[in-house]
Amino acid sequence: MLYGLENDPDFKHIHTRLLISCPSSDTDRGGLFLLDFKNNAFEKLYTGSCSGMTIVNDRLFIASDDNKIITLDQKFQVVEKKQYPKLDFHDIVKFNDQVVLVVETAINAIGCYDTKTLTRIGEIRFNAEDKDVHHINDIWLDDHTLYVSMFSPYGKWYMDPMHKSGAIAAIDLTDFHPAQQLHVDPEKHVVVKDLYMPHSISMHENELAYCDSMSFRVSTGKNKPIQLPGFTRGLAITDNTLFIGQSRMRHVLRIPHQFSNCCLDGGIYVYDSHYRISRFIPLPAHQVYQIRILDSNFV
Repeated sequence: MLYGLENDPDFKHIHTRLLISCPSSDTDRGGLFLLDFKNNAFEKLYTGSCSGMTIVNDRLFIASDDNKIITLDQKFQVVEKKQYPKLDFHDIVKFNDQVVLVVETAINAIGCYDTKTLTRIGEIRFNAEDKDVHHINDIWLDDHTLYVSMFSPYGKWYMDPMHKSGAIAAIDLTDFHPAQQLHVDPEKHVVVKDLYMPHSISMHENELAYCDSMSFRVSTGKNKPIQLPGFTRGLAITDNTLFIGQSRMRHVLRIPHQFSNCCLDGGIYVYDSHYRISRFIPLPAHQVYQIRILDSNFV
């Protein structure tokens, strides 16, 4: 089913289970998918626009760009679905057992939400404007450091969307309490700059890994960037394997001129970092947002 990977001598050792979130796009309603390499199985678990996701205790929390927070149990049954005003949720991460942090791209903020009531109790604010001027995408909490990817830390990214002004900022949350309001100037916290619409931050072996999406590549620490043929978004890493998402370009006129071709297929690359080889698994979805390695607590 997964294009013969179980019989491929270079990839048959992969037994990972992946959760893949997909936003809606045109007629594609999006959803949450399970790819099980051990059993060579594929399943759609939920239909509806899905962006970031995180696990808190025995619940899967999903942020949706249509302004919902959705919780699922360990059998992927919907527990709660709560609608919010137009905030354009992107990513979501666990702060602690009581709080999740949710990217509110429309207002340049990261909201703090109580995990029991899904009530907003505080925020990290990157700009006073209630208009998307930074286009914050993804977040990653590493101990007390919050990493944030955005199209521009300088503001008004939409004035020149093809300019490589994307960045990753690092915010120290050592003394942060989620019931308070914290104001941050992202320009003063940049740790990686000159990116082109970055997404999908993570830490691997104490090094930053991320998708430099419109450059069609993935960077992992000091390693040479992995070049791919299309818009990269979604990244999960094991010891020797990277799982990289590819999405259909929504604005083909923005395809960088240095590329003679852009692949518009939505799916997952299974990349062997040792041999520098990959296989591609198409998905019945145009967009991939996040990839998460699934632990054994979920069915």
